[in-house]
Amino acid sequence: MKVGFLITGRLKSTRLPKKLLIKIKGKSIISHMLDRLKLAKNIDEIIICTSTEDQDRPLGDLAKENKVKCFFGSPDDVLSRLLDAANEFKLDYILNITADCPFVDPFYADKIVEEYFRTDADLIRQFDLPHGAFSYGIKVEALKKVVKIKNSSDTEVWGRYFTDTGLFNVIDLDVVNEKHMKPGLRMTLDYPQDLDFFNAVFNELYKEGEVFTLSQILDLLEKNPEIIKLNEGVGNKFKKRFISQSEPILKKINKIKTALIIGSGSIGQRHIRNLKTKGINNIVALRSKKGHFKKLPIEFPLIEVESWEEAIKLQPDIAIIANPSSYHIESAIKICEHVKGIFIEKPLSTSSNSCEQLIETLNEKKVVSFVGHNLMFHPLIKNIIKFHDSNDVGSIINIQCQAGQWLPDWHPYEDYKNAYYARKDLGGGVSLTLIHEIHLALELAGLPLSVYGEFSESKQLDIDVEVCSDLIIKHNTGAVSQIHLDYLQRPSHRSGLVTFEKGWVSYDFRKMELIGQIMGGDVFKIWSNLEYDFNEAYKDQLDKFMCLVEEGRLKHQFDANSAVESIKVVEALKKSNSSGKRVIMDRIERFSF
Repeated sequence: MKVGFLITGRLKSTRLPKKLLIKIKGKSIISHMLDRLKLAKNIDEIIICTSTEDQDRPLGDLAKENKVKCFFGSPDDVLSRLLDAANEFKLDYILNITADCPFVDPFYADKIVEEYFRTDADLIRQFDLPHGAFSYGIKVEALKKVVKIKNSSDTEVWGRYFTDTGLFNVIDLDVVNEKHMKPGLRMTLDYPQDLDFFNAVFNELYKEGEVFTLSQILDLLEKNPEIIKLNEGVGNKFKKRFISQSEPILKKINKIKTALIIGSGSIGQRHIRNLKTKGINNIVALRSKKGHFKKLPIEFPLIEVESWEEAIKLQPDIAIIANPSSYHIESAIKICEHVKGIFIEKPLSTSSNSCEQLIETLNEKKVVSFVGHNLMFHPLIKNIIKFHDSNDVGSIINIQCQAGQWLPDWHPYEDYKNAYYARKDLGGGVSLTLIHEIHLALELAGLPLSVYGEFSESKQLDIDVEVCSDLIIKHNTGAVSQIHLDYLQRPSHRSGLVTFEKGWVSYDFRKMELIGQIMGGDVFKIWSNLEYDFNEAYKDQLDKFMCLVEEGRLKHQFDANSAVESIKVVEALKKSNSSGKRVIMDRIERFSF
């Protein structure tokens, strides 16, 4: 078996022009990288994998100087470039990393090859190592399959083509040496500050004719933390750019003709209407008729059934679960093996433990899941994210948000005491029902490290669930969120303030307005539209769900697994309310810089 290490790189960088040719201690960055990789014992060929563009020709000369091979392929389609190089050099297995990683480790590259011989895995990763030290191991047969299913010619960031489809065996290789477990450390050359970092390390460790080790690098950084601070400030920039480029685009493999609605209350009926606008006319409603709506509006031409057997017999392609929260998991597991995709209204469940079985079943049956946090599709929220991504405002420091509505006004056509959101047995309570704000805080500021909160009593509503909750979340990014939720406000109000290191934004759903300010500038209006129809967010959400089902993407931003953290926060809130103490969250992360 022939193993090749393919180094992908070009000379098009604008942040640090021709960075791969920059010299440190008299040698180019990529030459230092090649010296390191030549120490690997399980690699038969090292190949610089660049493009056919004229500007990248110097990399061919550099390859000759370093006595390695060079391949010229597609400029933007990195997956095709890798496959073409593998075919050209008759490789059976490849390792890969980008050329801006001069500290890539040869020892761990060898470990990947050994793991492949043992497991035959399609993709092997090492995300517990510092970013810039690890490699990827790719089975060429799996790479061929990825190239067939992708629907994009821009695949610079390609990992999620393997991880999001459920088609490949992906292994995260354990790092035995605990000293090397530094997933939050980034050692890649992308910005001028990174060059300062590498110069500092080389100045301390470089000896001509020798290659210093990963252990030596990490020992140096531990003793001299000021070196890490040289490029620490651009870590978030890199991460945002990486994430923005990582969304896979796949060929459509599924068709959606028939939809099953489980739960036909107000939200279920909204989904029925919206499905019609998307051209889905074969709609089946599985009904218990225990809720307020004993009969559906006559303008809904659909098939009503009262048993699971009848529903399954009609062969739905997708299911939308809009029944009370306490029934979500049970319903999803029952229908899972009979559909291609499942949409579940928020919250995913009333407990995080019950989610595990569903997620296992979804993965086993290769069914696309989607949890309906529709607020993420509203222009106010989308423009907050755009503001952060488009402007140099630094990291989020604090989020303050609140949402509330007088419960009897919510659905004035029914007795609020009988509705799911007012009943403990149906998964009610303000914390789960208005979980949008908690989910939003996690999406913006990162995963929770700790939660402190309490419920406030009120005699205005005679129900057996909490009607007013306040919580503080400490995030893994260092940010803090303060969230207030209630069933008491008259009139209803939903608003928030997001504070960055160098700016802020404030949103108000009653005014349908987002304003903000960047350090050194004036306050300005970012988005405003009093005529905006909130149903458009529901339609956009449905579009996204249907697209993901058509592509067969199991893992994505809105899948069932992504919704579990917000439920864990609610559980921690309840525990904190009972104990009066802050609750620490368990947290294991990879690729966390």
